[in-house]
Amino acid sequence: MRTRPLPSIRRTTSLTALVDVVFLLLLFFMLASSFSRFSEIDVTLGGSGTPDMPVAELANVLLTVDADRRFAVNGLAVAADALVETLRDLGSAETQRILLRPTVRATAQDIITALETARGARAGDVVLVH
Repeated sequence: MRTRPLPSIRRTTSLTALVDVVFLLLLFFMLASSFSRFSEIDVTLGGSGTPDMPVAELANVLLTVDADRRFAVNGLAVAADALVETLRDLGSAETQRILLRPTVRATAQDIITALETARGARAGDVVLVH
């Protein structure tokens, strides 16, 4: 009695698992990536001057920035919403320079906020000092 070998059954490979893995990888990389645009901010460091106006001829206004958006202009505390007006009242861009000095507790966001606010006042060049 002869037995016949069973015909080999060819199984097809399912792509469902592969598609699931690719979808999960795509989802992971989309959530892990940042799509925000990076921007740059021009920062002038102390010691520089313009050729038409030497550094010594400008009046210095000291703007101190502390944590939680606390500002002081020439040692006097100023509210964040009154900072622009205070800087404009002290002089114009032709007569003064704003020295921005962060405290140890100031975060990077506090410094950027002060820098943008002081530049927005257009009351003088803003210089970051230590």
